[in-house]
Order: sequence, then structure tokens, then C-alpha cells
Amino acid sequence: MNRRISPFGIVIAVLLVIGILASIRSFLSELLLAVLVFGGVFLLWKYPPARWRKPRARRPTSAFSRPKQKDRRKRVPFKVIQGSKRDDDDEPDKPHMYH
Repeated sequence: MNRRISPFGIVIAVLLVIGILASIRSFLSELLLAVLVFGGVFLLWKYPPARWRKPRARRPTSAFSRPKQKDRRKRVPFKVIQGSKRDDDDEPDKPHMYH
């Protein structure tokens, strides 16, 4: 496999670099202005001034001094409901019913 760059590719790459450099040179002030605006917006977004920051939510002090409410649910013991499962006391010679 030969990885040599063709002469046509070299010419296209050189023309591309020349075009980019020429456009940057002619539009340098506009490019600089765009970079400054976006950089300023990014810095203000990342590090906002103290007057723009949202205040942190604070809990009222009365919430800590209030006694906890008692649990109003009834304490009912578990109740066993008889199902259709075969017990060990059933007749051992009775065949199992499988579906």
C-alpha cells in the first residue's frame, strides 16, 4: 500500500492554507471581535459576578426545633392467608397437579 500524497492533493492543500491565511488576514478584526465576545460570554457564564448569583436556599431554623410527628399508622401484625399450595400434611400418594 503506497501512502504517498498525490501532486493534486498537495496543490489543493497549499491553496487551502493560502485561502485560510488570506481570509484570516483580511477579516482579522472581525475574528478578533468574535473571539472576544464569545470569550467574555463564556467567562461570565463560568464565573458570574456575586450580584448575579442565585441565593442559596436556607432551611428555616424553626424546622430543626420542631419535634418530630408520631407515626399515625396502625401497627398490625402480618396475617397469613391460606393459599393453594400443598402442605406436607396432605396425602403423599396423591398426584401433583402440574399445568
